[in-house]
Amino acid sequence: MSKNSTHTKIHNLVGYGLIISLPFVLISAAEAVTGGSQGFVNWLGSTSGGVGFMAFFTSALWYSKLEFDEVIMDYFGGKLRSVSLITNRLLASIVWVIAAYTIFRLILGTA
Repeated sequence: MSKNSTHTKIHNLVGYGLIISLPFVLISAAEAVTGGSQGFVNWLGSTSGGVGFMAFFTSALWYSKLEFDEVIMDYFGGKLRSVSLITNRLLASIVWVIAAYTIFRLILGTA
């Protein structure tokens, strides 16, 4: 894959987002866990905790999806490659929607 391809550029940007957000999420989660499981839920239910976690989760999920895309592009061809790439995108989207819905419900206090 070319170093100037769109896939590589997105992969690099998502990687930077993951690296930048990781320390903030780890420190915040470690502080929240001192309050037990309810402290962690309260952290996710706060606006800053929920949005921060979703930013980290989104970049981690997208990075994983891009890595798996590379495996698919390297080892599959033709129709199987197309179907596998679509399936990978669909599954990543479903996981993201479930996580976003859960965090949104926690922030609204309806979970």
